[in-house]
Amino acid sequence: MSKIVWIENNNLFVVSKSKTTNAKIVRSKGTKVVQTYTFSLDQYKLATTSKGFKMKDFFALDGSNCLDCPFSVGNGGGGCYTHKFNQYMGFLSMLRSIDKSLLTPLDETKYREVLDMSKDTYVRFGTYGEPSLLPSYMVESMSLLSSSWTGYTHQWQKPFAKEYGKYFMASTHNEDEAAQATAAGYRSFIATESHGYHFISAKDAAGCPASQEMGFKSSCDKCGLCSGTQGKGKKNIKILIH
Repeated sequence: MSKIVWIENNNLFVVSKSKTTNAKIVRSKGTKVVQTYTFSLDQYKLATTSKGFKMKDFFALDGSNCLDCPFSVGNGGGGCYTHKFNQYMGFLSMLRSIDKSLLTPLDETKYREVLDMSKDTYVRFGTYGEPSLLPSYMVESMSLLSSSWTGYTHQWQKPFAKEYGKYFMASTHNEDEAAQATAAGYRSFIATESHGYHFISAKDAAGCPASQEMGFKSSCDKCGLCSGTQGKGKKNIKILIH
């Protein structure tokens, strides 16, 4: 696995390129993908200097990297799909592999290395953490160079995140939120309970082709519909909460 690391404010950013075994993400085994992660520096410190802490202790330090996401533990929520043991162990392994000497700000060399990694490769923005914390110019360049990309944000209502609607989907949970996101210049990824899912008209939102309810017809890298207003597709996308 190759990875680029930098710090900004209270966060640690990682862009990695490696193989994934997640068949929802890529169908072809052995395919390398680029994924972005945003950790808080407090999470890095806990992972690399402490012992005997619990998974909840780690995710409780997510205030600066997940902001006010409703699934952030640090903001009183929880329940994010990343809060699973296997993902957690992977995060700890990644953080512990990062030497302190790499904890420097983003510079031209690191930026160019990220772009080189992204060429003709599927890019998954926000594998962990809020992707709108990435520089907008980097998101734009990575998207243009990629073979396809996906990204989601709960920050779609915030003025600072307006420009990210070109590349990311608004994470919404009902039709009212989706309508608000449309007004804010976003397409929506509507994750909802079963009764809400079946209430949403097909003319307003298409089912996620990589979901269980759609029979795993495709994978994220092949589909690429969750790529904002400048990517593929015009409709919102809906999925059952998973």
